[in-house]
Amino acid sequence: MIVKFWGIRGSIPTPTPPAAIEHKIREALRGAVGVDLSSDEAIERYIQRLPAEVRQTVGGNTACVEVRAGDQLLILDSGSGLRMLGYELLKTEFGKGQGVADFLISHTHWDHIQGLPFFSPGFKAGNTFTFHSPHAHLEEAFIGQQSEMFFPVPLSFMSADLQFRRIPAKTWTQIGQLQVYPLQMAHPGENYGYRIEHNGASLVYATDSEYKNMDPESTQVYADFFRDADLLVFDAQYSHNDALDKADWGHSSPVMGAELAHRAGVRRLALFHHDPMSDDRTIYAGLKQAETYLAKRGNNCQVVVASEGLEIEW
Repeated sequence: MIVKFWGIRGSIPTPTPPAAIEHKIREALRGAVGVDLSSDEAIERYIQRLPAEVRQTVGGNTACVEVRAGDQLLILDSGSGLRMLGYELLKTEFGKGQGVADFLISHTHWDHIQGLPFFSPGFKAGNTFTFHSPHAHLEEAFIGQQSEMFFPVPLSFMSADLQFRRIPAKTWTQIGQLQVYPLQMAHPGENYGYRIEHNGASLVYATDSEYKNMDPESTQVYADFFRDADLLVFDAQYSHNDALDKADWGHSSPVMGAELAHRAGVRRLALFHHDPMSDDRTIYAGLKQAETYLAKRGNNCQVVVASEGLEIEW
């Protein structure tokens, strides 16, 4: 299984401010005093030694994750990150109108569907896209997003074959080569996480979820859902204190993700759905908190920050 992140923010697309880029350059230059930068190779070595929060940015697009399993393409959510994925797909059979892919949609809040109107392969006749979700009104939500009041081009103008399939919650469903299990998560409105399995590999996509009570009894259903996952993509939008203060907002924190990963025996935890108010330094501080928490529990689960372009294969 191969997972690639195209959109990793929550709530709203978040471009990096010019002042933040200037600050990164300033930090990098301060660290370069006395360093040999006389060749391209030396410059590259120096860049790779810089902390991740200095040398790059996590990105600003909203939720979209590409999953490859064998020759099957599955796309998790269609936030603004879908636009760039679409351009990449045009270089393949999708550019010839011969592409087939499936979508799993967690819920229909703007940040998880707003990329579809800008998805170029959707305007290419011959391509086929099937949208799967337990939501009863998924197609209506996409139609409404592209109604004349909000967007100049209706969904019906997209010339690819767009199909909408309702699948049951809390039941395993076969989607191509994949087995998929949706579980409703604690978030305003109706939102689903997905457990995806293929040839012994497992991925859990658990965005937009809140865990008010962290006692074992209250979280057992989630621990079972995450059990032994090779990769858990986890909503870590807030700091731990903010998550406690913002009850009913429907989001979690890196430390809660670490605790649930520990209980469930997860092998790799990806912190996802970053808050639009969190800069790169804040996000990577959350990574350190999760790593420290797991180390104290004697757990060697790997923790990564979901960033645009990050690819994980197992």
